[in-house]
Amino acid sequence: MTDDHSYWYLASYPKSGNTWCRVFITELMRLSGDNPGEQLNLNQDIETGAIASSRLWLDDQLGINSCDLSFSELDPLRGRAGASAWLFAEGERFHKVHDAFKSPDSRGRPVVSTTGCSGVVYILRHPEDVAVSLSHFFSWPLDRCVDSLLDPNAALVPGERFGGHQVRQYMGRWDQHVRSWADQTQLPVLIMRYEDMLAKGSETFTELATFLGLTTDSKLINQALENTSIDRLKKLEEDVDGFAEKPAGCERFFRSGRTGEGAEQLSIEQRKRLANGLSEAMNRFEYEGPEVD
Repeated sequence: MTDDHSYWYLASYPKSGNTWCRVFITELMRLSGDNPGEQLNLNQDIETGAIASSRLWLDDQLGINSCDLSFSELDPLRGRAGASAWLFAEGERFHKVHDAFKSPDSRGRPVVSTTGCSGVVYILRHPEDVAVSLSHFFSWPLDRCVDSLLDPNAALVPGERFGGHQVRQYMGRWDQHVRSWADQTQLPVLIMRYEDMLAKGSETFTELATFLGLTTDSKLINQALENTSIDRLKKLEEDVDGFAEKPAGCERFFRSGRTGEGAEQLSIEQRKRLANGLSEAMNRFEYEGPEVD
């Protein structure tokens, strides 16, 4: 596989900044291209690549009907999808992943292909803020969001043999998900905290651009950041009458983008549950919580 067909993963627990990262990459490539054209269209231009859990893509790569397979049958096969000569279409090289690197059913193998992969960007966010964002996104009560972050069996599309557009994405507990990507040694990894993306945007996104082999021109990076600020993304979402990735029942995809909402909206009991259950990973990545008993 040549460098022209190399690809990267953009991995994260849901609602941690993955889409913002994808939009920034799209905008930076647009600005650095020969014909920047008009402003970004959220529903037409965010073509960084298929999500790794795409059922259609997996079926095509593996030559199977994944609806016929259970989780325990499918997960060990998913990492083999890279056996084809060119795993992903040229130009679509940055692929969102919400799965943990391995699942209980993958028999010790990654659930994503590592063949020809240049590396993974892992984006993480304070679990308290993730809980609040999950609540707005899925219309879940906060207790359910806290339960999910602490659930060793947490998954997206959890129904067995579910025939939707994506296959089951096992995530596990928030800290398990973080460690599965941060500590794996099969792919180079760049860890980005959502909080640093906000507070140290130019520095953090320059590191991202360097890792991905994109332009590191400071003017272009700063322009891309300005064009993809939360206020700008809200306006772009309004321009297209709703972002296509927004689920039914969710008022808007790009909501506040702030840090600290978890500390404001979660009860002290909910915050202590997260701190007790996730303390090791929270401490490792400098996430503060309430004092625990």
